[in-house]
Amino acid sequence: MKKIILALLLLVVTIYASSENETFRVKTVSGKELTFRGTDEGIATSPYEGKIVFLEFWGTWCGPCLLSIPHHEAMIEKYKNILKIVSVETTPNVTDDELIKFKNNPSKEINMSKVQWFLDNKAKSPQAKAYLSKPVKELEEFKKSGKKITYDIVSSKEGKDLIRYIAQRARWQGSIPFLIAFDQKGAVIDIVEGMPTEDKLESLIKRALPKKDDKK
Repeated sequence: MKKIILALLLLVVTIYASSENETFRVKTVSGKELTFRGTDEGIATSPYEGKIVFLEFWGTWCGPCLLSIPHHEAMIEKYKNILKIVSVETTPNVTDDELIKFKNNPSKEINMSKVQWFLDNKAKSPQAKAYLSKPVKELEEFKKSGKKITYDIVSSKEGKDLIRYIAQRARWQGSIPFLIAFDQKGAVIDIVEGMPTEDKLESLIKRALPKKDDKK
């Protein structure tokens, strides 16, 4: 029932939207061409047909967004044959060149002061700080590892029409991180607002996989 409700929610379009499903072609900061085509049940992403797709909207300045990075990388490593993540930066003044540096050298580019600001100003309660202590440690370990970000990153300039489209269809108000999970047929699985835990991401993947009854 929840999946049906979310699919219907994505179908809601404002009076400014086209009456037909739209198609968007974007380039990642690494130069890969992606196509997003709106469907009745969600979005078909090419060349990722047959894959589970997480479409995330984030910002390099956003503490919870930065804390999500190790979770995404863990899922990509564990489910590399079936999962693709596309992360659209929503800040207009962040350039492709800056995002390439961020993707290739996160150890240098991730600013932990952004995380600390979030902890000091938005996660003040002892419960919140305790909940976030593990993600903070994971991000610090990721920075020390020297690893690159392996999933796709798209700049806001390149993805501006897709951002508008998602805002209209999902009634998204612009808060980040904001993630939409699609199954292997491009249908919506769930919408996650705020930092998803690793367990939450894994549960989305398991929900997207075909059930035994579906294979009959």
